[in-house]
Amino acid sequence: MTMQKLFLEQVGNITEVTEKKEAFRKLSFRKDWPDFRIENKKIYFTKRAGAGFNEKSNDAFVNKVKLFLKKKPWIFSLVYRLMNPSWSRQSAEKIIKKLGKGSIILNLGSGVTSIRPDVINIDFYPFHNVDFVADIVNLPFESNIADAVISECVLEHVPDPYTVVSEMHRVLKPGGIAYIVVPFVFSFHSSPHDFYRWTKPGLEKLFKGFKKVDSGIHFGPGNAVQWVLSEHLATLFSFGWSKLHQILFMILLAVFTPLGYLDFILNRFKTSENIASHLYFVGRKG
Repeated sequence: MTMQKLFLEQVGNITEVTEKKEAFRKLSFRKDWPDFRIENKKIYFTKRAGAGFNEKSNDAFVNKVKLFLKKKPWIFSLVYRLMNPSWSRQSAEKIIKKLGKGSIILNLGSGVTSIRPDVINIDFYPFHNVDFVADIVNLPFESNIADAVISECVLEHVPDPYTVVSEMHRVLKPGGIAYIVVPFVFSFHSSPHDFYRWTKPGLEKLFKGFKKVDSGIHFGPGNAVQWVLSEHLATLFSFGWSKLHQILFMILLAVFTPLGYLDFILNRFKTSENIASHLYFVGRKG
C-alpha cells in the first residue's frame, strides 16, 4: 500500500475535526518518501524527532521552562501573548481569514500554536497540536498544493533559511500567500539553535521570489527594549553564572513586560522599523 493510500485511510483516526479532515484529503505527497509512520495521532515524516532544545546552549534552562509550559498549550499561549503583545496591522489569522474552511494552510514550525482548526501544523518536535512531524527544509508534499504558508519566529532557527523559503515557494499554489515573522532586534533564543536576524530590506530580499503584498512591524521597539534590557541586566548581575543569568532573565522579562505595550503607539511611527523586535512579510507566489 502506498503512503498516500495509507494516509487517506487513517485520516479519520488522526483527527476528529471536519475541516482538517477535508484539508488532509486534499494533500498529495512526494512519491517514494523514505520515512512515514503514524504514532499517537501524529504523522512522522522523519526517523527521529527534534529534541526541542540544545542541552549545551547557554539558555537551556529557559528552554526547559518553555517546554514545561508547552505541555499546557493554553497556558504557554496566554503567557506568550501577555508578555509579547502585538499591535501589528497583519497577523496569521487576518491573512487566512478569506480562505475557505478546509483550505490547505501549512504552519511551518508551528510549536503548540493552533491558529484555526483546519490549519495543518508542522514541526520537528511532536508538540501538542502538531499534525506532521517533519523537517521544514525538506517537506514531504508535492509541489503547488498549498493555499497558504505560515512561518512565525522560525526561520532564525534553521541553518539554511533560503532552502526553507524555496520549499515554501515550491509547495504553494500559484497565487498562494505566505505570511512570515522573523526577529530583528532580539536576544539569543535557541530552539534548539538560533542563527539569524533580518532588517526589513533583508527580509524582503530573502523573499524576492514572491510578489510583495505587505511588510512591517510585528513586535515593536518596546518589545525589543524589554528583551534586550532584561538580557543586559541579567548578564550584569549574574556575574557569569549561567543558571542565575537565565533565572534573572525570566524574572526581568516579566518585570519589563509593560514596555511592550508602548508599541501600541510606537508601531505607528515609520522610524520604529529601525529598532523593531520582529518584522513580518506577506507575499504571493507569482
